[in-house]
Amino acid sequence: MQACCRSSRLLPGPRLSLLALCTGVALLPAGSVPAQEAAATLDAITITATKRATSVQDAPVAVTAITAETLKDSGAVDVKDYARQVPGLSVQDSGPGASRLSMRGIYSTGEATTSLYYDETPISGSVGTTNDAGGRSPELELFDVERIEALRGPQGTLYGSGSMGGSLRVIFEKPWLDSYAGKLQAGYAGTAGGEPSWRTNVMVNAPLVKDVLAARVVLYKRHTGGYIDNTYLGKDDVNDADAEGGRLMLRYRPFEDLTVDASFSSANTEATSPAWSPGGGVRYGAVSRTLAPYEDRTHISNVTLNWDLGWAMLTGASSYFDRTAIYSLDNTQLFEFYAAALPAFRDYLAARSPSVLMYPGTTRNWSNEWRLSSNGNAVLDWTAGVFSENRRNGLYSQIALADAASGQIMRPYQLSMRRHIDDQLEQQAAFGETTWHATESLDATLGVRYYRYDKTVAGSTDIPMVLIGAPLRDLASVSAKESGWLKKFNLSWRASKDLMVYATAADGMRPGGANQVIGLSESLTAYRGDSLWNYELGAKSSWLDNSLRLNVAVYQIDWEDMQISATTANGSYGFLTNAGAARMRGIEWELSYRPLAGLELAANTNYIDAKLVADQINNNVQTSGTLGRKGDRIPYIPHLTASMSGAWRWSLSDARDGMVRLDASYVGEAYSTLRPADSARVRFGNYTTVNARAGIESVDGRWSAYLYANNLLNRFAVTTAARNAFFSPQGAAYSLTPRTIGVDLQLNF
Repeated sequence: MQACCRSSRLLPGPRLSLLALCTGVALLPAGSVPAQEAAATLDAITITATKRATSVQDAPVAVTAITAETLKDSGAVDVKDYARQVPGLSVQDSGPGASRLSMRGIYSTGEATTSLYYDETPISGSVGTTNDAGGRSPELELFDVERIEALRGPQGTLYGSGSMGGSLRVIFEKPWLDSYAGKLQAGYAGTAGGEPSWRTNVMVNAPLVKDVLAARVVLYKRHTGGYIDNTYLGKDDVNDADAEGGRLMLRYRPFEDLTVDASFSSANTEATSPAWSPGGGVRYGAVSRTLAPYEDRTHISNVTLNWDLGWAMLTGASSYFDRTAIYSLDNTQLFEFYAAALPAFRDYLAARSPSVLMYPGTTRNWSNEWRLSSNGNAVLDWTAGVFSENRRNGLYSQIALADAASGQIMRPYQLSMRRHIDDQLEQQAAFGETTWHATESLDATLGVRYYRYDKTVAGSTDIPMVLIGAPLRDLASVSAKESGWLKKFNLSWRASKDLMVYATAADGMRPGGANQVIGLSESLTAYRGDSLWNYELGAKSSWLDNSLRLNVAVYQIDWEDMQISATTANGSYGFLTNAGAARMRGIEWELSYRPLAGLELAANTNYIDAKLVADQINNNVQTSGTLGRKGDRIPYIPHLTASMSGAWRWSLSDARDGMVRLDASYVGEAYSTLRPADSARVRFGNYTTVNARAGIESVDGRWSAYLYANNLLNRFAVTTAARNAFFSPQGAAYSLTPRTIGVDLQLNF
């Protein structure tokens, strides 16, 4: 039976209770005969997150698996949609190509703290001028996805740097060697106060040589209508976006024990920043002087070999990630700030306004991994492998003149300033994990990873603008390197076939580097890698003949030598540095319950106390706002996130089934900076949203039609907000889309 709602989160207090949702679902056409007569037991979900196939309930780690059925039933199209189904996963959404992922409160600028994989390919963000690769990762369309695996807590021994908070793995459906198949999906939606949106997705699977060679082609195209009005320029719905792309996948199996998968993915996006101004006086109203464009061209190539040697499985994966992107910010208000402070330069700055600060750049990343995993038939299970990565970023930071009437960048570019940055990161690692099955019920796991990285940053300024601290500079470079060990200890005990408890201690890290900031003193150029330890106690249980599952974990994370965004003592430059320590204490749980065939309920919750445990001390850093004090909360992390869902399927006739699903989620309040007294601090969050979906499906799976409403109650839900005296004195905010009502149609053949 298809899963109706694999997982979700529980809302607190009187706002919405699980009983209310269960009652609401039960009052739907439940008198009908269930769609299937199978026993009301939950389906087993197999994952490969531990580098070997195992079920979710048998893996002694905190992991959530979201299946293709759940993605389809919930209408999830990107990480913001499925994040609510993963306890402890937060998304700082700053527009297309600029979503920062964090798990268990491990939030910080710099390299990613949560690693993202598409199949075997690690996805790297664009570094930018602030070394903030973790905040600019591309997203591929979630169409024809087999499942998503979310591992919480450090995964450094198997996934390396950048997974200190956890890892997300998007597993695409692979070509079928024995049958033809196709899928056509189309949708149309209208947004309150905005433009309509539409999308089309196509998949075709074809065996080229039956049981030996097959191809799978996926194509998509979508338009997302805008809903933000720029009141300064007098333009409505300015934040629209267009995306198109696809995947070509080949599977070759020359003999039963050897499989080679090759794929090429392409994603192209053109959009305008969806930021609006809370201080602008109008809900969803922007006051920027220009329309800041965003363009992204991402290509991913991968070849993966899996060879069953009998005594072990050999896996080799080689990936090449190629991205060309342009993101931008309105720069006019920075010039207005300088004009007010330096009246003698008012005419000079007025001639260069309005303007846009543009960041055209490229990212090239080549990664390779070879690993060998035992076949699981011995007292010891083990995995051993090697990994290498070579990432190169090239970036221009330039100020371009814009047209005052339209807000568009003038072509050809009329530049007031330009500098170039080249950032190269090379990593090598050797890793291994072994599990000792001490008894039939007791397992002990030890994992280690040795890593070494070298990072080199080079830059120059060829079009100077001394007024903002960008003098003419010849090419110069700086380097940083580091090596060390990551470790993991895990002990699990299966008390019965329905209950397993485990304890884990694991550490994580991410690389340091060198700041690329113009005018920054040499003493502030380098910054070190940061690290943490995660201590966790968890339990996985099944009840009522496997119709109910409850998984719980409590954890403490000690984070040392944190990388933070800081400002120099004179207030002139922003950069990355190390300061202070933090501690996260939390509890998370997730529940799935199928009381009868056709009805499934789910909930999950994460409560976390993420705060500094020592004053952040750095004499080179401005103390107002940028350095926290003991007890300050980690920015952008709410204490509580919770969600719940209920879905019901029933038979309408011999040929058709009905389906209805409700999702509700709560996100607690969070803050944009550490210090409560910081004048730039913004509070946001503390909202509840409800999504609803209903449809008709053919029993043979040939077609389906759905009507849905996202943000059904039209909540004004601010997900991210910030304030900066230079670029946005009114503040900048990002929010959930207003109430959107639409239809989805799907045809399978």
